[in-house]
Amino acid sequence: MKSTACLSLTLLFLAGCATPFRAPPDVRDIKLERIGSPVVEVEKIWLERKTGPLVLKGYVAKHLAAEDTTQTHLDVTLYDSAGRVLRSSLEHFEPRQIYRQRRLPDFGTYQVTLDPLPVGTARIEVRAHEGIHPGS
Repeated sequence: MKSTACLSLTLLFLAGCATPFRAPPDVRDIKLERIGSPVVEVEKIWLERKTGPLVLKGYVAKHLAAEDTTQTHLDVTLYDSAGRVLRSSLEHFEPRQIYRQRRLPDFGTYQVTLDPLPVGTARIEVRAHEGIHPGS
């Protein structure tokens, strides 16, 4: 059973798609954008609502040459159709330090609750970023 779960996770990564699951109908038209950094690549991103609030979920994968991922975070920004920022937040993936695992990709996961979603949200960007932001 455990090897089946590992195989399923590996196949998910090898699929190469940015959105592994279908979005709820009311948010299907929101564009999801992912931007990596020199340390991690934002590999997967999707919107999900099971029984509660709308949640943005996904995976990040550590670049092979990268050593330390603890200074990396995710900037999640919601835009309207004119490109104006509706909301922005700094989020973290887990685990913060992504270690090499035998036979599995080196990855972390993230989950961001979006409800209440700002009216007019047309695009959500997940950007990996190292260090602090100027002025923080």
